[in-house]
Parts: sequence; C-alpha cells; structure tokens
Amino acid sequence: LLYLSDGKIDDTKLPHHTKITQMVLDEYCREYNRAKDDIKNALGHISMTTDLWSDPNHDSYMAVTAHFMTR
Repeated sequence: LLYLSDGKIDDTKLPHHTKITQMVLDEYCREYNRAKDDIKNALGHISMTTDLWSDPNHDSYMAVTAHFMTR
C-alpha cells in the first residue's frame, strides 16, 4: 500500500485476489511438504506438547508442538 500511495506502482500491477489466494496456498503446500519430510527424517524420537486455553469470549484454542532433531 505504501508503494501505491507514493505513486511507485499503480493498481493495474497489483495481483488479483484470486492470484494472491493461489500464491498463499502454493506456499502453504510447499511448507507443509517440507515439514512432513522433516518429521519423516527425524533422528530418534519425536516429542509432542500441547497447550489448551480460551479467550475472554470463551473461544477455545489448542496448540500442538512437535520437537525433533534433524541433520
């Protein structure tokens, strides 16, 4: 947005929202596959921890964290 307001780029050069959505999904898939490969090739055991909490509106959340060693 800063480039747009400074006149450094015009709005015709900005990608369409469907293009940005596809770019985000492509990056997610790359990172997902990289993490999956890292876990498959982990040295030794994989330890997992969890954390549960809720916000003031009583929305519940759970986080799962995996700890492992790689080369």
